[in-house]
Amino acid sequence: MIFTYGKTKIEIPDSYSYVYYATFIAGEWDYLKIRKDDIVLDAGAFAGDFTIKVARKAKEVVAVEPLPWAFRLLKKNVELNNLKNVVLVNKALYSVDGIKVKLKDSGVGSRMTKEGEIEVDTTTIDSLGKFSIVKMDIEGAESEIIKEDEKWLDYVRAIAVELHGEKNLTVVPKVLKAKGFLIREMTKNDLVRNALRNIVSHPLDFIKAEVRTKTLLKTLKREYKVPALEQSEAIKIVYGIR
Repeated sequence: MIFTYGKTKIEIPDSYSYVYYATFIAGEWDYLKIRKDDIVLDAGAFAGDFTIKVARKAKEVVAVEPLPWAFRLLKKNVELNNLKNVVLVNKALYSVDGIKVKLKDSGVGSRMTKEGEIEVDTTTIDSLGKFSIVKMDIEGAESEIIKEDEKWLDYVRAIAVELHGEKNLTVVPKVLKAKGFLIREMTKNDLVRNALRNIVSHPLDFIKAEVRTKTLLKTLKREYKVPALEQSEAIKIVYGIR
């Protein structure tokens, strides 16, 4: 299914329509302010929703996505928007470079082993370059990447991380504070305000999406949960700015 948001087009599988709503409507990454000289890391790029949203504002975006089927979709969406300043990396971010790790993959077009996992190569952020803006959604591996002794953090002006689980919720904000970041937690009220602003600024794109998916209607009727709006005690989006 093709969604639009202004000049941006993105193809997302029907079962993942919430990705469009999370990034373009609820605006879960909207508090990352992109400058024209920024080099941005999209860690856990999935289909490229954040990448293609910010690529026209930034100098360069490095989009990292380990799952092969999602990476193919990411590449397709970058090409669909004719973006020339995006570097695509089909690896998993980790604390060690150049090893293989196993990831669970039950998504559209996945090719799993008998154990329900795939093997992917790893890379570190330091090996990818220096970044002023970081968006990170790596499904629970946050505390493996965000550590006080990691040099890549020294160059970051702003970071947004989706934190999964008690360990990450405890450890990551402490590390970011120790590195001089001011911490802000995304709230449901923030997401509602973002949604109202984004709907008003792109009403036709929202209406077209809603007519086809009825995602907002289903959410209001509690028939469907948009992950970006389900800020539970187990998953939170945290911003660090300095």
